[in-house]
Amino acid sequence: MKKVAAITFGCKVNQYETSCILDGFAQHNYKITNFSEKADVYIINSCTVTNRTDYKSRNAVRKALAQKATNPNVKVIITGCYSQRNREEILELGPVDLIADNNEKSKIYQFIENSNLPVSHDKTEFDELFTTRMIDHTRAFIKVQDGCDYYCAYCAIPYARGTSRSREKENVLKQIETLTEKGYREFVLGGINLGLYGREKNDKYFLADLLKDIEKIEEVKMIRLSSIEPQLFTEDLLDFFKTSQKICSHFHIPLQVGCDELLSKMGRKYTTAQFTETITKIKNILPTAAIGIDVIAGLPGETEELFQKTFDFLTKLEFTYLHVFSYSKRPGTRAAAMSNHVNGRIISQRSNKLSELSRTKTNDFIAAILTNNVQMQGVIE
Repeated sequence: MKKVAAITFGCKVNQYETSCILDGFAQHNYKITNFSEKADVYIINSCTVTNRTDYKSRNAVRKALAQKATNPNVKVIITGCYSQRNREEILELGPVDLIADNNEKSKIYQFIENSNLPVSHDKTEFDELFTTRMIDHTRAFIKVQDGCDYYCAYCAIPYARGTSRSREKENVLKQIETLTEKGYREFVLGGINLGLYGREKNDKYFLADLLKDIEKIEEVKMIRLSSIEPQLFTEDLLDFFKTSQKICSHFHIPLQVGCDELLSKMGRKYTTAQFTETITKIKNILPTAAIGIDVIAGLPGETEELFQKTFDFLTKLEFTYLHVFSYSKRPGTRAAAMSNHVNGRIISQRSNKLSELSRTKTNDFIAAILTNNVQMQGVIE
């Protein structure tokens, strides 16, 4: 029996896509094995959100190519956002068999079996990846949206993923029903910019509408949402939270920076006041909601005064934890060409300070839950 191994870097969308790719190989009698073990096919699903993930992606390719050096029949495949933007760098690493576009992941098995298949570079169609199981996961992640229309100054992902596009609701519901037959009861809806679901279509069927249809599936016991931009918590979405019996009261909301000067400079589509309003609305509906926030330390032009504004804003804000990122220059983005880049040592210091604040907020959240004897909704795994 042939073996396939994969390694994934980056977001939950990548993790879902890897699960689908591996399930496709398994259905053709491949055995799934660990990336560190010998295999016939190695797949690297790469990420380019930071310099660090670039490095990890390249290193994984080198490890796979080392196996190919001992056995020329080994196939090495790389896909994902790093390879999408850095094709020439990948080719310089060695004889990679396939660099698959983000929108061709569903066809990777076919490409391996038939090297003459034409490769499309169309990033306007939704790549329909379907799986009958989640590899290494007990809750099911469902990709319902891809791409992003926002092109924030610091971010390379829209260049790698293309414009926003949504999965057909019939395919989403069919995927969920198939997975409930396998015993899955908890589902996480995700995308590159999830809140844009349905916005590019003309049928006025948006994320809140999809959630209502998923809630009707009896076997579904819990629905989680991955990251949603603060301005995309629409009134329809908030109304769904008020009545839903299945929504998990855990939300991940990217702030990135807590001062209006840098929000505007980076092309974000809200102010700190609007961000606060979104948090307040959610907490009014779900008082015990856990809220995670993305924040970036050291964006170009972030003076000590502006960083302190972010820190003070977050100190006063009600949330549960932070995902702290150190700014990483992404070639080809507007931020990369900006002046006044922050020294790496200072970025590290600011990241540490934000991480300390995150720990304090998490401890406060847990203490409040315990003090008030709040029963938290969840699924036992």
